Amino acid sequence: MGSEGRGKGPRILFTEDRIAHAHELVGALSDEGYVAELAETAEDAIMALRSTGYAAMLLDVQLPLGESEKPEMPDGVHPDRVGIELLRHLRAIPELSLVPVIVISGLDYRTFWDGMVRELQGDELHAISVIPKPAGPREVIRELARITGWQGPLFRAFKADDPSYGE
Repeated sequence: MGSEGRGKGPRILFTEDRIAHAHELVGALSDEGYVAELAETAEDAIMALRSTGYAAMLLDVQLPLGESEKPEMPDGVHPDRVGIELLRHLRAIPELSLVPVIVISGLDYRTFWDGMVRELQGDELHAISVIPKPAGPREVIRELARITGWQGPLFRAFKADDPSYGE
């Protein structure tokens, strides 16, 4: 887990194990003014959320569990469901249950997408939104602005190009 943020805006936790993709998006979020931090495993995300207050979390569905000696996540979770089970776990922890979560997924949308979106945005898991990969800064910044109210320079530039952006 690493702190990548340069901003003074809301603190965002991004869970992603594909480092090249993560650094690209974390860089854009930092340029936008967010304090963006990266967690590469489910266990890293739990530790970060327990130690720091976040305005929101970006959650990849396909994550490694981690290698903690005292894991909070159950063994045997299918790799395509680690992020979903992480979200289920967080919703059961009172002090973490209200963290707004935007899910980012590269799962095959033709096979899994509709059912996964219904599960993630249902009454139990309460994901704010689900964005398919490759998730670009435009979509992620729009959703974060909706959650946090933060509108940095990229949001304003996107809005200038498209007046309906962010609505």
